[in-house]
Amino acid sequence: MTSAAEEFYKKSKGIKNLTWEDVEHDTLTIIDKMKADNFDPDIIVSIARSGLIPASMIAYAMGNKQLYVIKVDFSKTQKSGADQDLMKKPVITQELTNNIHGLKVLVVDEMVVSGSTLKLVSKYMEIKNPAEVKYAVLYKQPWAEFNPDYAGREIEEWPLYPWKELRNNVLDPRAKEIK
Repeated sequence: MTSAAEEFYKKSKGIKNLTWEDVEHDTLTIIDKMKADNFDPDIIVSIARSGLIPASMIAYAMGNKQLYVIKVDFSKTQKSGADQDLMKKPVITQELTNNIHGLKVLVVDEMVVSGSTLKLVSKYMEIKNPAEVKYAVLYKQPWAEFNPDYAGREIEEWPLYPWKELRNNVLDPRAKEIK
């Protein structure tokens, strides 16, 4: 049985191999849009795992903003392409332990495909009672049903991130050795 979100994943038109330079450029684009919007968050909340990288980059570029993490699981198994093995709906598996009541919050993820994850996080953030919440993603697909406040760019391809690629002959410890 497929989830409704899987239909969104199938819409991707090819693959886009991203470099660290792409990620840095698109992170700076988000920061420029935030500055133009006069949005200066008190804290940043990353959606783990892949949201950690752009969230960390934004936090450093903005002067080491406090960075909190929530974990949302949607994939049953991690795959690199658009052919994802998804659960029926995303689940928050690590909640915020910090009090964000009355704070301006920026929530960061690496991309929005269907919008299911960000819709869930948006509902969750409401119960935390921050003063203001805005959402940023490096990459937004045009068919997403959640429109973040900031996106590095809109793409129709499936992005392959540089942090999901191991280099320098480092073996992923989860990989099975072939003899």
